[in-house]
Amino acid sequence: MRHGYREWIFVGLLAVLCSAPLFAQNAASGIETAQEMAPERKKPVRNPALYSTRVELLSQSDTARNAAYAKALVQVVNQLTGRTDAGRNPVIRGALVNAPKWVKKAARNEGASDNEGNTLVGGAPVLKASLRVEFDPNPVDSLIAAAGFKYWTGERPKPMLWLSIDDGRGPRLVTVKQLNVIKSLADRGIQRGIRFLVPPGSEADQLALPAILNLDGKALAVTNARYGNDTFLIGKVYRSVSGWSAWWALWQDNEELARWPVTKADARAVIATGADNVADYLAKRDATRLDEGRSGLVYMEINGIRSTEDYARGIGYLQTHASVRDLDIVRAEPGRLLVRVDLRSGVNAFRGLMRSGSTLQPLGQAPLSSADIRSSATDDADADNTDVEASLERFSLRNPGARP
Repeated sequence: MRHGYREWIFVGLLAVLCSAPLFAQNAASGIETAQEMAPERKKPVRNPALYSTRVELLSQSDTARNAAYAKALVQVVNQLTGRTDAGRNPVIRGALVNAPKWVKKAARNEGASDNEGNTLVGGAPVLKASLRVEFDPNPVDSLIAAAGFKYWTGERPKPMLWLSIDDGRGPRLVTVKQLNVIKSLADRGIQRGIRFLVPPGSEADQLALPAILNLDGKALAVTNARYGNDTFLIGKVYRSVSGWSAWWALWQDNEELARWPVTKADARAVIATGADNVADYLAKRDATRLDEGRSGLVYMEINGIRSTEDYARGIGYLQTHASVRDLDIVRAEPGRLLVRVDLRSGVNAFRGLMRSGSTLQPLGQAPLSSADIRSSATDDADADNTDVEASLERFSLRNPGARP
């Protein structure tokens, strides 16, 4: 009897366990399992100031000016992405020839200075010419997307800089009265696309020195809040056995985001690292992908082919473009060339680059006919992949008849 009772209990428990999903479903109206939500990404915002920069102009020749435009374009891409290596990307390098055509404004300035920013060398002024260059945002954004870079939104914080420097005579707070001391940080910040604020040096600011030396963001937050800023960088720079050392701490919204030490032989180099690490952290956190479109295999139609020279120019341009991984000629007809291109970058980004270029003019999309797919050298694979190859990117050859 006891054995039968145990079997009955087991069966009852099994029935309850099997009905558990139904019970959970009925109870869901009162209690639900918490779902982890991915952080919402804000859409990137353009800041026109980040599309301009200043570069050195070595002479007034066209060659020197075009070289300055190319250097400025690399610098602007670095500012917009938070990177420092844009000039090594093959897509960026391939687009540098277009830099002069993307310039909106260019203003020359001449000043007396040396490499250190001094106005005199040996008692004589050294005249250096620079060029302030502003680019059209549209082709630059397309270039960033085509290069596969993320775009660092133009809505960026301006961190308050709370910096103490001890050169052996005791720590002192850097204020607006000692801006020349932090010139390397300010210049590096501009190159990286971020600007800093500096406290005026009031009595309350001076009283914050112990918190700075302890990298105590909690204690410093009260003083910092007086300036209506929720982002600040704490730094202490001091002499060390190896030259100069520093400790940095980045804070935002009463939370420490990052902390790092630095040691270098030169004090200016140590101070400049504050800007580099802030830019690295914020760009990594806030940068997003632009709408570059799908990459991979894309069918393209080039119209305006009038001669074998036009044919060679259109094919040669695509074959040597950094965004193109591979190319197959599908069909060549009078006035029309159909190719299948394997794109490294997205088709939207590629279209944007062509719009601002001098070889192909985008004409929009068109349906891709089954006859064009069957003309491909790999027609069996393409015929079974019509969902991916559903559209045709149409272009016209600019200046037909021109030599390749």
